Amino acid sequence: MSPGAARVLAVSLVCLLLTGCLALPTHSLTAVVFSGTALNAALAVENVGGVVSHKFPLINAVGTVLSSRQLEQLATDEHVERVVVSENLDATLVSNERSSEVGSWLDASKSRRSVNPQLMRYIGVDKHGLTGKGVGIALIDTGLEPISQRDDGSPSIVEGYNAIMKTEGSVPDHSGHGTHLASLLTGFGDSFKGIAPNASVIPIKAFNTEDEANVLDVIDGIQWAVDHRKRYNLKVLNLSMSASAQLPYTIDPLNRALTAAWNAGLVVVVSAGNDGPAAGSVTAPGNNPWLISVGAADFQDKKGWRDVAPFSGRGPTRSGHIKPDILAPGTLLAGVLPVNAKRPATEAVNMDLEGYWVASGASQATAVASGIIALLLESRPELSNHDVKCLLANTAGPLSTNEGEIVSLFTQGRGLMNLQGALASAQTLCEERLEGIDPDTALEGAFKGR
Repeated sequence: MSPGAARVLAVSLVCLLLTGCLALPTHSLTAVVFSGTALNAALAVENVGGVVSHKFPLINAVGTVLSSRQLEQLATDEHVERVVVSENLDATLVSNERSSEVGSWLDASKSRRSVNPQLMRYIGVDKHGLTGKGVGIALIDTGLEPISQRDDGSPSIVEGYNAIMKTEGSVPDHSGHGTHLASLLTGFGDSFKGIAPNASVIPIKAFNTEDEANVLDVIDGIQWAVDHRKRYNLKVLNLSMSASAQLPYTIDPLNRALTAAWNAGLVVVVSAGNDGPAAGSVTAPGNNPWLISVGAADFQDKKGWRDVAPFSGRGPTRSGHIKPDILAPGTLLAGVLPVNAKRPATEAVNMDLEGYWVASGASQATAVASGIIALLLESRPELSNHDVKCLLANTAGPLSTNEGEIVSLFTQGRGLMNLQGALASAQTLCEERLEGIDPDTALEGAFKGR
């Protein structure tokens, strides 16, 4: 094997082909092939008889399905920098793994009412007068069904991109997850105005009816968002999803694509995942230090959002970074479940008396954060994504326990988002600001994870 041989890594094993520790299966593997350019990566795949399914110039890579023999041939190609392979290169929107603490919380929450009115008061809709007008928010999710519009003509939902079919236009949602998140942003009926009702919501469909996706399709959605950001004045990219955090974020193709999207100027807002409350439970891409990772705050009648939901992913990350960055309201939020949508069989669906789906999750918290960021960008369009990240960090409100002790940074990050504080603040410098750093630099935090 030549000195310039590619590094071949498996998401499940995380080892190098050249060391002999990767036992290659005989069946085909999904792979992301990196080279100096996406064109060179495509040529390398085609030279070994492979077929390119996805082109990712954003990260100088292509997606493909390879046999073990083709993989071995690519590993000796001096023009190939890295091949990341997996038998199941996938991502999910929900987690079926839950602790007894999370299970008990979910059972108890079924009898609790939705808190959308309290969410509106928390955001301060009567104080700022902002609607997100002129700001594009891309949702990479399950698609989007039409949401009933109010007399004022909102919401502003545009046709988007189906990364599964690779088509532009309408993106039907047979799961309901994406529509629920969008309805939190845009509002629905006459009962909920929405967080950013006049923002443009651009749906990007990458997840199927089981809330699962091939990561190649997710990266394709990211590529599309970056390519079309000027067309839609796209400022915010929302990913309420979870994937394996086993690979370092600098090698993981999904995280590399999102870091590139951040460096293209997008405010990338991602979920900390629903695998809490154990330490080190934050999932990818919530483990990426460049991005704004959001955990879920839980609403309690007498305290408001002063607790962290038990399911919310905790840090530190494997690279030693504090995550999540911030918290946003993420429990008991009512939204639209399309009539023809069917939730996964493993999930209990809680509907309120008005026929709206009441859901809790880091997904909802991430969408709430994206809506708040849209309001901030409407008010202050000159802000960069680094500015936004620091304003949110510097003005967040740290949560305390009932005994008055500050909740761990690995549970809450900087604390609960504070829109009014961010609107008034000029503090755009913070430790989380990574501007000027080469995105290929492997940043190490101070706290090693699992």
